[in-house]
Amino acid sequence: MVMSTRILVAGEHVIYTEALAGLLNQIPGFRVAGVVSSHRELVPAIRKAAAGSLVLGGVTPYVLETVHEVRSHVPHCGITLIAEQPGQVALVKVQESEMVSVISRGARLNQLIGTIRSMQARQQDLRGSERPADGSRPVADLLSQRERDVLRSTATGASVKEIAREFYLAPGTVRNLTSSAIKKLQARNRYDAARIAEELGSI
Repeated sequence: MVMSTRILVAGEHVIYTEALAGLLNQIPGFRVAGVVSSHRELVPAIRKAAAGSLVLGGVTPYVLETVHEVRSHVPHCGITLIAEQPGQVALVKVQESEMVSVISRGARLNQLIGTIRSMQARQQDLRGSERPADGSRPVADLLSQRERDVLRSTATGASVKEIAREFYLAPGTVRNLTSSAIKKLQARNRYDAARIAEELGSI
């Protein structure tokens, strides 16, 4: 049985927010648990809906406050921000959290779905991959979250440039992350690393 991700969709533009909620609700494995139009209602709505993921559209001047409040009161909830300019300093600062992703408003629906699924994978990772009895770390645990994200996209056949655009990274950074993952997994190339990571259940 596939476990569904309970999603709360929030934004100031009600028509846009409701339309996005309707689309996400049709995606297998996603269940929209509510729609909110005011940042003041977010924390109570997340708690009431038992949402594991928040999709926040129409980033406002309150974004840092909002993210901080959600992270403080509902730390298990992953946040995906849909922004006009994802490279803004405030948004880059927000992304430093393991549980926050930023995606461009011009992104395609499949990119948003991939971002939400990546966030879901991070949540599962943070809930704790159990350590072996000898206390050592499994090889898959040695991968950073960014390395996992890059390998997950590599597994779909995405090019280095496409991955760089998806995660707002420089192509050189994507190559460095890939090289690091290849070494950790003792793989031959990036596709082999993605295959090994999939087999280990790391992506």
